Amino acid sequence: MSAIQKHEKVKTWLKEYLKEFEEYSGTVEELAQLTSTSAYLVRKAISELGEERFLKSESKRGKGLHISIAQETEIQLSQPAEETKKEENAIKEKRKRKTSLQDEVLSSLLGKEITVFLISGTRLEGKLLDFDNFTLSMTAPKGKSLVYKHAIATIIFE
Repeated sequence: MSAIQKHEKVKTWLKEYLKEFEEYSGTVEELAQLTSTSAYLVRKAISELGEERFLKSESKRGKGLHISIAQETEIQLSQPAEETKKEENAIKEKRKRKTSLQDEVLSSLLGKEITVFLISGTRLEGKLLDFDNFTLSMTAPKGKSLVYKHAIATIIFE
């Protein structure tokens, strides 16, 4: 089972649990054991359900975690399923569209000439070929180069 499927499984499990019991008090690790997943996936599911305003969570040092259904959700539970699904789809679309400024700028620069200044002071010029979360791939006078983003100080473009 992939991480995405497990993540959705945790979200579904939390929703069902909260619909039945209305709240949870304990630790993230206990929830991870109950759902047979990792604490990371549980935290991620809680975070997303919080963004969707399905639940509200409080983490208290030494006292664990307290999760309950958001008041808005109690009203929504009485709504028809179609309306709830439409709202969930709208939230998912919004999350998909959420891109960083860095990604937007780099996407617009693909195939264009750029000048990159590294932290060391080195200047690189060439066309931006591709990028990912950690690197830029660009042409250089001696061939192609892979530049780590953490080494970049400035990118100049027109």
